Amino acid sequence: MPDKEEERRNEFMDAAEKLFKENGIVDTTINSIVKELDVAKGLFYYYFKSKDDVIDAICEKYNEAFNEMMKASMDRPGFDERLNQYIENCIASFARLHNQLKGKGEDVDLTPLISRSMEEARNASIAGLEKLLQEGISTGDLSLLHPHQYAVVIVSGIITLVKEEQDNALIMEIIMTLLGRVGKEEENV
Repeated sequence: MPDKEEERRNEFMDAAEKLFKENGIVDTTINSIVKELDVAKGLFYYYFKSKDDVIDAICEKYNEAFNEMMKASMDRPGFDERLNQYIENCIASFARLHNQLKGKGEDVDLTPLISRSMEEARNASIAGLEKLLQEGISTGDLSLLHPHQYAVVIVSGIITLVKEEQDNALIMEIIMTLLGRVGKEEENV
């Protein structure tokens, strides 16, 4: 259970996040955040150094939730099952993050929040997938060259399709079809 200071800090983050989504980051000021909570401005500075500090804290919150979703059910016994689960987790996690990063209107600019959150999530996902692909190569379950590049292409594809708001099941089918072909083509090279 969070202590009082952590609860208060979370209240500031929640208020800032709400205002960012309503007004955009540029048009949300520290004054508007403290007004939303009906507190003195000095209290804001007790918890955060600047508006950028709040953005960083919100990104950290999103990425903690993202990483927890990515780790879900990664205890399946076989490589194919773990790969399948990783891709499912990746799609679901990016879909959730994408939805969290939507503003209330089309003209709401959340670029700093989106850029920071998505980049960190992208990098973590690529590293995790590369590690899993290398595991598949070392156990003989997968035959491919350049696991890092495959991880970059797969994760980037997932992000793009999620941003296009494609159906998660369709994204899963496309990625798994591509991965099913990997190795077969490289074995013939």
